[in-house]
Amino acid sequence: MPIVWIALPFILAFACFGEIRERRIPNWLTLGAMALGLGAAAIEGGGEGLVDSVLGLALAGGLFLPFCLLGVVGGGDMKLMAAVGAIVGWPMALRVVCDTCIAGGLIAVAMMAWKGVLLTTLANAFRIIFGMPRRSQGLRNPPMVPYALAITIGTLVAVFIQDF
Repeated sequence: MPIVWIALPFILAFACFGEIRERRIPNWLTLGAMALGLGAAAIEGGGEGLVDSVLGLALAGGLFLPFCLLGVVGGGDMKLMAAVGAIVGWPMALRVVCDTCIAGGLIAVAMMAWKGVLLTTLANAFRIIFGMPRRSQGLRNPPMVPYALAITIGTLVAVFIQDF
């Protein structure tokens, strides 16, 4: 386990705190974490380590970019995912992204159930999937998932609980 991974839980905790409290993740945190990941990879692994870190950054950030452009996640979430990718490198970044998406889905379902809109959402999804006409059952204020929390859970599961 690379030594820089020790900083990962602290970076993620700051990101969660910022997003839950202020609905934003500060640039100093995400850009600093990217620099930390790239620098540590270069120091520990030389050129090969730096390439792995750049690939992790590009993969994790790149997979979140379309969702950011569509407004599904915020720019801070995308930068946080890229920073995590830089820290964990390739190929761990792919597992982190997959585990993060699973965590985000579970959090979204839990939030919908908590807010009492799960059945309406599932009915709407069913209608969309099977091309049925929609009734006006839209959600006026859909619950917003604090995605830093999903990134945190997905990252910690992928990195620290690798053998499950």
